[in-house]
Amino acid sequence: MRTYSTGLLLTLAVMLSIQPGYCQNQAPFTSSPSASGPAAPAAEGTTPRRHSEDRDPLLDLPPLQHRPVTLIGGVVVSMDEVMNRMVLQPFGTKQRMRVHFDTRTHFYVDGKESTEREVKQGQRVYLDSMLNGDRVFAKGIWIRTSADSGVGRGQIIDFDAGRKTVTVRDELSNQPIKMQLTPSTTVRKGNQQGSECDLVQGALVSMEFGAQKELRSINVLATPGTAFYFAGRVTYVDLSQKLIAIDNQSDGKKYDVSAEAIAPSILRQVREGQQVAVSAVFDGERYAARSLNVNAGKPQ
Repeated sequence: MRTYSTGLLLTLAVMLSIQPGYCQNQAPFTSSPSASGPAAPAAEGTTPRRHSEDRDPLLDLPPLQHRPVTLIGGVVVSMDEVMNRMVLQPFGTKQRMRVHFDTRTHFYVDGKESTEREVKQGQRVYLDSMLNGDRVFAKGIWIRTSADSGVGRGQIIDFDAGRKTVTVRDELSNQPIKMQLTPSTTVRKGNQQGSECDLVQGALVSMEFGAQKELRSINVLATPGTAFYFAGRVTYVDLSQKLIAIDNQSDGKKYDVSAEAIAPSILRQVREGQQVAVSAVFDGERYAARSLNVNAGKPQ
């Protein structure tokens, strides 16, 4: 029995001495996988994504197309956060328009980024809007709750030289705003030095003002009877109202021009995207075209 036990022990010793060597020659299962082996599993609850991907084509919205952006100001009539849309009544009109938004829209309250929850019914807002397909889409929605300094454009409806006050109908809200001239107010007429004599009723002006509606500067852009020359690309045509919009190339601004005095045969030739040259007169209410040259070429 003792000899058998010793032999058994020797056999076990030999087997144990071989086993470690055998294990060392095998690659452990937890080492780097072979080229044909499966990749390491992702963490639970996550989806692996290549770093080069900018967005998920199944979950993320496509980027917006590069299209012209138009500033629209108005009052929120209704807000639907479920369908991501609102109804807006632009300032100075009784019409209503439906505006869409989504996760690509940026919301700002007094210049600080916020969310759509800050937009309430009856609120005054400004939109950076564009066409996205056949829908009006808001790239940015601006809400102002504080009355601080700012800039504006409008038309003078009254000037009180004795009290040094000028009442201007705001271009966006179509509401009269009374401004106070001070000894430091700068008055200009176009690119030249102006005076209070230029603040006549019906004049179009741009303004810079403070929190108390004190005028820092006022620039007279046009007075009734002033002649203008516009040259640029047509951005809008309404033959029923005989109205065209021109992206004037000399100052980079858009102007609505009434074409009632233009012959219908010439007006019917006007298309969006064309280059035109227009001579017009500001009559106190609008720019009235006196002559129109279609396909005038790109102005110098």
